Amino acid sequence: MLMPAWLAFNASDTARWVLPLCKSFHNGKSHIASAICYEAILRGYPTACITAFGLVSRIHKAYNPKSRIDYYAKVRVLCIDELGYTYHKKEDTDTLFQIISKRNEILPTILTTNLTPKEWGSIFSATAASAILDRLSFNGRFITFEGRSYRLLKKHKMR
Repeated sequence: MLMPAWLAFNASDTARWVLPLCKSFHNGKSHIASAICYEAILRGYPTACITAFGLVSRIHKAYNPKSRIDYYAKVRVLCIDELGYTYHKKEDTDTLFQIISKRNEILPTILTTNLTPKEWGSIFSATAASAILDRLSFNGRFITFEGRSYRLLKKHKMR
């Protein structure tokens, strides 16, 4: 699973790719996203890896929310983890939409979610979901994880 993502990142240090990691619970999406971010940091790229809830919370708490939005829109590599894990108010999803849209075709973005693209309408309005998916699929590579939870497998092995 990591190879397509790693090759996309490795192919060009100025690559403008998006990597939505989708579906299934506890299959290592966050772990892989974190590993890619770690490699970006080792290469000297400013990187932010944050949950969708954490991102929205930080923007709400910021003295200047616009500057926080601009930071996440412009950081060299951004990972938004657990998109759709918690449901947000409309203004929160609008903020996420702004950040994703501003980064589109410019900067590498990684998204992790347990939702399939068809289910993104449960997070965003139908119009926003369609627009985001259109933007993501233009330069993005959706990687769908399938299989059993590695945590459950580990638990069964420990018995």
